[in-house]
Amino acid sequence: MTVGPETRGFMPAHLAESILFDDRGEAGRALVHALPTNLSSAAVIGVTRGGVEIGAELATALHAPLDVVLVSPIRRPAELHAIGAAAPGEAVHVLEPHGLSAAQLVVATARARREAEQVDARLHEHRPPLHVDGRDLVLVDEAITTGATMIAATRWARDRGAHRVVVAVPVAASAGLALVRPVADEVVCLYEFDFLGSRAVWFGELPPLADEDVRRLLEETR
Repeated sequence: MTVGPETRGFMPAHLAESILFDDRGEAGRALVHALPTNLSSAAVIGVTRGGVEIGAELATALHAPLDVVLVSPIRRPAELHAIGAAAPGEAVHVLEPHGLSAAQLVVATARARREAEQVDARLHEHRPPLHVDGRDLVLVDEAITTGATMIAATRWARDRGAHRVVVAVPVAASAGLALVRPVADEVVCLYEFDFLGSRAVWFGELPPLADEDVRRLLEETR
């Protein structure tokens, strides 16, 4: 595994009370300059809706195709707290079962996988998924917190024959980033923190995105 020099240290003290990016677009433009220069037949994949908006900037700069694979959280029954993540297909990562029995974990994982596949079908209803076999893939998200989402996305990419997997995020928590590094070929992260908190605090604007926003971004970068 190669960790790029773009993966920087901890947040400077003078930034502690300021936003880092005006919006996702600015974050994407900043990431462009930190990407490795030896990408081959590259494609950019957003692993969340926000990751697609950031990824659109990367795809435009690289003259690369843009696609999406929305990863769904694995949750304990009746709780919002995620214990892992599942991508369409068999790619799954569980952080900690948190008291779930083996059977309960199977059910929770199946539910997350089904949700990921349903969303994937909606987003690709009028545009088939990109073939990624043999490509260098840049997987993009707004942030890495626990690392589960990006690990599941990386496994999804490997399952589909990606030649090389580069993870690109503007901000990340150190603990989550440490879990992602061993499964990616390279990690690009502009700011790494001991404690990330809500990703929204690092952006001036972080409006929610709907499925139609994702489809529009994909069409605009075709």
